[in-house]
Amino acid sequence: MFGGKGGVGKSTLACALAVKLSHKGKTLLASLDPAHSLSGILNLPLGSEISEVLPNLHAVELDAQKIAESYVKRVLKSLEETLPKSVLEGAKKFASLISSSPTSLETAVFDRLCELLPQYEYVVLDFAPTGQILRFFSSLQMVDEWLNFLVKLGEKQKEIDRFMGRERSLPKLLKDRSEKVKFLVQTLKTKGLLYAVAREEPLSMQEAELLKRNGFIKTKIVINCCSNAHAEYLCIPKVETPYGVENLKKLPVETLCI
Repeated sequence: MFGGKGGVGKSTLACALAVKLSHKGKTLLASLDPAHSLSGILNLPLGSEISEVLPNLHAVELDAQKIAESYVKRVLKSLEETLPKSVLEGAKKFASLISSSPTSLETAVFDRLCELLPQYEYVVLDFAPTGQILRFFSSLQMVDEWLNFLVKLGEKQKEIDRFMGRERSLPKLLKDRSEKVKFLVQTLKTKGLLYAVAREEPLSMQEAELLKRNGFIKTKIVINCCSNAHAEYLCIPKVETPYGVENLKKLPVETLCI
């Protein structure tokens, strides 16, 4: 995962690392930044559908709004058998309002990531500046706790339904969602690594240090366009115009392949 202050080159490093990792195994490069920049860096047209960049490298610029709308539709469909029509109409109006909220967008992205992670040996995630990735972590933990609570309620509802001789899909949907989120949390905590990218200037270093204190995932600070040796940080020297797949190969990101 790549995060940090805007303009420090985290998307470029994400692309370069993905190209490097694709020589080791099947790799996915995904942008979670609403202002996607992968297309410009790779010099390739990308979109919300996964595209092949190299034989072992795929890339996608995730459209959180589109994913959220699809997710909300699935949830509402599962509620059709549970809620009266009058209540369902209200739920649909409410869903249309909340489907654009940051937490709804992130929850939908969690769902999509859970589908994608098992398909690849390596997944490189490019985030928007610092605030988004910190909200991503806090939302993930909040959703995990909330789904645990709903699953417990769903289990009680199942007992009532069993007694009444009926079966509803909502408890199963909640349990499936909870298991997906737990899988994502566990994967990030045990296999994930966050690169907090900075430049040799105070503000970006402050944000990188803030990211390192996230308490959720193992984090390393990377100084991009580095001109001095820093024993405590990973350093990437400056490379002129590192755009396009071939030029990205010139970026010495071997130290990130750990």
